[in-house]
Amino acid sequence: MSDPVTAKIWFDASTVKKLRGHSPVGLTRVESNVLRGALEFPESIARFCTFNRYGKKIEELNRSVVQKLLDQYGIAGEAGHGVQDVPRRFARTVGKAIERNLRVVSRQAIASSKNALGLDRSFPNWKPGDVFVISGATWDSIDPKFLEHFVVDHGLKMVAIIADMIPVLFPHQFQDANTVDQFTRFAECVARHSSLALSISQSTQRDFDQFAESLGVQPQASQVIYLGEEPATKVDARPANLPVELGQGNFVVSVSTIQVRKNHQLLYQLWRRFAEEGRTDIPRLVLVGSPGWMTNDLRQQIATDPLVQDTILVLNHVSDEQLAWLYENCRFSLYPSLYEGWGLPIVESLHRFKPCIASDTSSMPEASQGLALHLDPLDFRQWYDAILRWSSNPMELAAQSARIRANFRHRSWEEFGSEFCSRVAEIAQQPSLVRAA
Repeated sequence: MSDPVTAKIWFDASTVKKLRGHSPVGLTRVESNVLRGALEFPESIARFCTFNRYGKKIEELNRSVVQKLLDQYGIAGEAGHGVQDVPRRFARTVGKAIERNLRVVSRQAIASSKNALGLDRSFPNWKPGDVFVISGATWDSIDPKFLEHFVVDHGLKMVAIIADMIPVLFPHQFQDANTVDQFTRFAECVARHSSLALSISQSTQRDFDQFAESLGVQPQASQVIYLGEEPATKVDARPANLPVELGQGNFVVSVSTIQVRKNHQLLYQLWRRFAEEGRTDIPRLVLVGSPGWMTNDLRQQIATDPLVQDTILVLNHVSDEQLAWLYENCRFSLYPSLYEGWGLPIVESLHRFKPCIASDTSSMPEASQGLALHLDPLDFRQWYDAILRWSSNPMELAAQSARIRANFRHRSWEEFGSEFCSRVAEIAQQPSLVRAA
């Protein structure tokens, strides 16, 4: 940077803090790597904070606390695999959710008793011209009026990552209307008041810009920044706690949270059809991902359907080491999602030179650099024919792998974090502008 940064940059660490002890997901990967890049800045520039959803206020975090959160990142507090215990695990999950909601309500009641407005508008030692960076999922808990208060009334600059516009485009795929409303209001706040909105793909940027246009708003700065991916380190030994029936090349893998939008229903029906036809040349299907919204019936079907009990495995809690082994040893990967803001599992597969069959919608052709086989996610026959062809034609699969090896361009998380922080630093150098709401 040619000019010194004088404003402070406050990096929000709420998502990493909230999800510590959980298996890595897309939003924690993004925020954690933003924080790693931010730690490269001197303390005089980069500061850290978190949103206290109970007291409804922003609190500063010490750099050592942030470093500890990053050191603990990806170390899941629960491990396991399989689908046999789905009903029991579902009951346990529901019980924990009820307990958690009661705890939130009680703490918020205590906080509200101290603050009649229910909103503590105090914040750390922020000054006009400082930058507030949101790179995770803080939108699901922070009130957009809170953000607007900072930006409009106190002259802070807001930078936000737009991972996708799914709640706006697919509100029917959320179990909670409040979640959709919360995200929509957050996206509107970003469109109206952010100094920089960074979408993770051109597809997402188009969706965000169209949303802003529907509001009659021209974002101050709408740009694209591509995500990185983990290094494709080779796993020498088979990690513990993986099913013994998984061997090199005898399975395919699909990695994503198990929710309606990810279109696992298609994969289940495909493998059921293969079983009905008595096909023995189709590899096992391994679904890697935690249970998500609105899929209880599907997960129950997979767990109890005798036709697929030997051909579909569900791994709900997988470490990075286990995931690397699964990618390295699968025959190919599948990603039939209906819509994505990016499509990181596609990139992870290609990074290990594993061919991927993916949907042809939204950002997924962009994420694959044109190196995946892209199909209509609603066309059963297309997927049936492609899986059958790749399962029985090792020569074609080898040619696909060679093409990926020759053309895939790797981008590291370090590059992402560095580029992101550089763009934020540019915003910090710019004079503050007063914008109309």
